[in-house]
Amino acid sequence: MEDQCLEENNMKMPLSEILDRYTITKLKSERTNEDVSEELKTYKAEIDKPIYSEKSNQIISFIDRLYGINGQLWDTEKDIRNGVDMPLKEVGRLALKVRDLNCKRNEIKAEVVDVFAEGFKEIKINYKKIDYGSNEIK
Repeated sequence: MEDQCLEENNMKMPLSEILDRYTITKLKSERTNEDVSEELKTYKAEIDKPIYSEKSNQIISFIDRLYGINGQLWDTEKDIRNGVDMPLKEVGRLALKVRDLNCKRNEIKAEVVDVFAEGFKEIKINYKKIDYGSNEIK
């Protein structure tokens, strides 16, 4: 439904977001009973567009890496999402782990932005600073 809204407003989602959402939706299809087949097809159709065909090997690598990091995030957040009662110290430890994993996730998405010269890099306060280089097509 969100994708329809974006299409109707003539907004294009950058590839970094498409790949991220695709991997999250793929995890959801594997780990829940929710039917997300339409969303998966929509994201896959975008990923398979001819404009990306020359860099399909890089796309596969980005998908694998984002799938791995998003799977780790899913696993880390599982107890919180399920309302497991835990000491505040454990909640804090998990929050720090989620922060670190999100930092890695944003690094991967920034690489996609660099390789495909589309979209924006997320800049987070209190995250380690990384020089992502230029925005030239390689």
